[in-house]
Amino acid sequence: MSMQPPSVPAVPPDHPGLEALLRRMGEAVGIMDDTVFENDKFVGFFQSFRPDGNGLDGVFDQLDCGDELRERLGHLFEVAGDDRRPQGGRDAFFLVRSPRPIDPAVVESKAVDWVERVTELAEKLGHSDAAERLRGITKHRVLEGIPPKHPKQDHEKTNLLKAFQDVVEKLVTDIAIPDPFAETLRAPYYFVSCDAGVRDHLMWPLYRDHVDVEEPFQPYFDLWSHGVKFRVYQENQVDWYMPRL
Repeated sequence: MSMQPPSVPAVPPDHPGLEALLRRMGEAVGIMDDTVFENDKFVGFFQSFRPDGNGLDGVFDQLDCGDELRERLGHLFEVAGDDRRPQGGRDAFFLVRSPRPIDPAVVESKAVDWVERVTELAEKLGHSDAAERLRGITKHRVLEGIPPKHPKQDHEKTNLLKAFQDVVEKLVTDIAIPDPFAETLRAPYYFVSCDAGVRDHLMWPLYRDHVDVEEPFQPYFDLWSHGVKFRVYQENQVDWYMPRL
């Protein structure tokens, strides 16, 4: 019979502020021991507070931007907090099940705004090739209905889609930040909706003082909150799918 190797106990991080944050997060979901320091312990953390976010009060209070983080989460719970599916069961991720209507012209203008802002961020962080690719977008087409899936195989993807998936979705990781909070919170925030744009908008207060750009992700979050999704199948065009209401 093979012997199981002894499990390595989780140890507190070498940063008092981060240790305190992880302990507060643990307390908010009833975890009172050192398992709060295990990797990926808090994937699905925010799902514990649906539908209204009650119970999150105080978790981020010790962070300089704690109030702003809480405010953004409040908006998330407002638009997507209810996890009950119409046919029964519960959503694993935050989905906007009852989006408010939005004008197609507003979709297009927010799409343009988002791309311009992430292009500026890419440029500032040294991704000039991706910025050039984004500047090559000549059309944002607004459609209605369920979007088809993006191709999974690399050779089937356009270079523009690769710029979004390989660069834009990772831009915030290139922002130099002196403390470890953003890196630690990135996974729990990503699994809110498995959407980097939603994650990066909700977390922007952690990055804001470390890069000189207007927040790039607000227009994207606005579109997401109306149930709008984007797809890329051409090198110079982005398709935006509005839900049929």
